[in-house]
Amino acid sequence: MMHCNAIIVLFLNVFSVMADNILVLSPITAPSHTNFFKPIVSALAERGHSVTYWNGLPPDPGMVNNQTINLRILYSPKLKEINAHHKTIGFQHRDSPFRLLLGIPNRMVTYCTAIYQDTVFHQLMNSTERYDLIILEAVFNECVLPLVRKLDVPFIYMMGLAPSPWLLDAAGSSLTLDHLPHPGSNYADTMNLWQRTFNTLSGFVMSYFHRLFVMPVVDRLASEMLEIEDQEPIFDTENRYLSLVIVNTHFSINYQMSTSSAVIEAGGLHCVPPKPLPHELESFVNGPGDAGFIIVSFGSILKGAEIPDDVRRIFLSTFARLPQRVVWKWEETIGKDEMIPSNVKLLPWLPQQDLLGHPKVRLFITHGGLFSNQEAVFHGVPLIALPVFADQPINAQKAQDDGYAIRLDWNNLSETILYDAIQLVLSNPRYAERMREVSTIMRDQTEHPLDRAIYWIEYVIRHRGAPHLRTASRKLSLYQRCLVDVMVFVFIVCLLFTWATISLSRGLYRNILKEKTLINNHKKTN
Repeated sequence: MMHCNAIIVLFLNVFSVMADNILVLSPITAPSHTNFFKPIVSALAERGHSVTYWNGLPPDPGMVNNQTINLRILYSPKLKEINAHHKTIGFQHRDSPFRLLLGIPNRMVTYCTAIYQDTVFHQLMNSTERYDLIILEAVFNECVLPLVRKLDVPFIYMMGLAPSPWLLDAAGSSLTLDHLPHPGSNYADTMNLWQRTFNTLSGFVMSYFHRLFVMPVVDRLASEMLEIEDQEPIFDTENRYLSLVIVNTHFSINYQMSTSSAVIEAGGLHCVPPKPLPHELESFVNGPGDAGFIIVSFGSILKGAEIPDDVRRIFLSTFARLPQRVVWKWEETIGKDEMIPSNVKLLPWLPQQDLLGHPKVRLFITHGGLFSNQEAVFHGVPLIALPVFADQPINAQKAQDDGYAIRLDWNNLSETILYDAIQLVLSNPRYAERMREVSTIMRDQTEHPLDRAIYWIEYVIRHRGAPHLRTASRKLSLYQRCLVDVMVFVFIVCLLFTWATISLSRGLYRNILKEKTLINNHKKTN
């Protein structure tokens, strides 16, 4: 008995050493982006860590039901309206990627004001609890950085998208603008001189815009609303406490990046095998037999009601011509005067991965969001992509370049174009074959992406922020890191050398002419 008690005490001591206190913050988020966090939070709690999770959306019923003594979920009802709709981002941004960028400062005013007025934020700011690590959603959550400084612990950025230029800059990683397109350019990875020039200059502009126009908004609001004494600039807080960046990318789906050791790719960590469908939905998708069914969803931010009426009618008239059933994510009620084809089922929410993993699924019509693309590749379903904003055009282009998708344009969409694209994907086996190849590449990894992310989170804790992961280049300005100063210096040296060479040559030439003139004059006098 004493021996057993000794083992139990030893186990508890080891467990207490291993268990860490982790704060996960995503007050500004989106339903799809939350899918990148929930597996991380659950896995950390299952491994014995004490996890406090503040999310700006209503808690997931499954997480609430499985809540343990070491998992605490915080929820802010006032943030739900912002996160559930994101009304300032939508269909109107499809033709102007930089309009989305230029609107960030105004959105940050809305986001920071909501966060700084929230009781959960002040509860955390006034808490005396000690944390070993903070995990922060990287999109629009810079407002939370004063809390990082207050708690005085290292933090990790997690991003459910490919990293933005300013996020790579913050990590001290190369922007690789020679081949990595950003949402402002929407190019492929093979660019001509003009495209590389635009991609590079606009990438620089985006990074400096974030530093000069977005971060100061956070500084101003934090100073006005929080009244923090000796507040350091938010940019300095980020640079001092940032340890690691975990991004939702993988080379099978995204264009390749040349990243530092402080950037970890964990794309697809949320992808899971399908579960059985509800009985009514199962009956519907099995209805057409071998013809199968098609999934239509444009993500969690873009709402069906935002799609113009004429475009919606194009979809409905096209679907009416198909032998396949269509399951369409549509949040609103379509007017009574509009006929819904009998083979179309509208649902406000879809069990998307369960549908993509169904044996009768034939095609996924999507907006090209990264989560949707990853799930389609994981389950091996070819795509038709109609991108709207942000990274979606890049994702759609990459999928088309890799041969498992067709990219369409909203502005040029017609019933003929949409119907022909559907028939091409369904009738040409190369799309399904290519998708199976890419799916195999995505699944062929040394460890599951979730295990990879968990390892590096615990690694940062074990090594107290792991400052050795960040390169010395983080101390350099962006233009220095991209060797702009070196190229300017070399250009000036070459310019001076050329000028000196030309000046010397002209001087020598004039001396030679002068000597020849003197010799000729001397000969004439003789």
